[in-house]
Amino acid sequence: MSDVTKDLILDFIAYKLLQKGHSWTQLDIDGSRLEAADDVPVKNGSPSVHGASAAWLPGMAAGTIVKQTMREAADEFELRYRRAFSDLTSQLYITPDTAYQSFEQVVSELFRDGVNWGRIIAFFSFGGALCVESVDKEMAGLVQNIITWMTLFFSQHLEPWIQENGGWNAFVDLYGNNAAAESRKQREKFGIWLLAGITLAGVFLLGSYLRHK
Repeated sequence: MSDVTKDLILDFIAYKLLQKGHSWTQLDIDGSRLEAADDVPVKNGSPSVHGASAAWLPGMAAGTIVKQTMREAADEFELRYRRAFSDLTSQLYITPDTAYQSFEQVVSELFRDGVNWGRIIAFFSFGGALCVESVDKEMAGLVQNIITWMTLFFSQHLEPWIQENGGWNAFVDLYGNNAAAESRKQREKFGIWLLAGITLAGVFLLGSYLRHK
């Protein structure tokens, strides 16, 4: 797995936790590279999407752009489908014994029909939400496990697709400069960004938004 991808996962989880008032220094997380997460700029109670720290990827401006783009795209996804996404995570009833099963079940269904950029964004959002839910329920020890599961799944199932479809440059071209929000405004008229619905009965569907990007 590329360094950009590894740091992207860590940056994104740190960002989502910090949005909810959680800090890496408060958690038992292995990895000194995560210390910079506490320095993410905060605006109006939430970290700025423009505050990705270049220090995490010395000399790699492209990595910082990818991080910022993923933050913005996921924020737009979660804003647009806040209620459905909240229902999904709240219905998982995470425990240390069931966390991996829940993770595997959701991501397997998410990518059942293949990989695309929209589903990759949803994958990051789900991983972040799972980490937040774990910390909120005083199971912070699960965060490191979730990061590991995300990293392994990404390496095995998503990275080959990304390499074959233009790499992270293609992602930035599609979603950079807050393009996710602008695209949504243009396309929602035609139902492309509509979430068909998320149901929890052993099956999680992430709708037409994930099928058209």
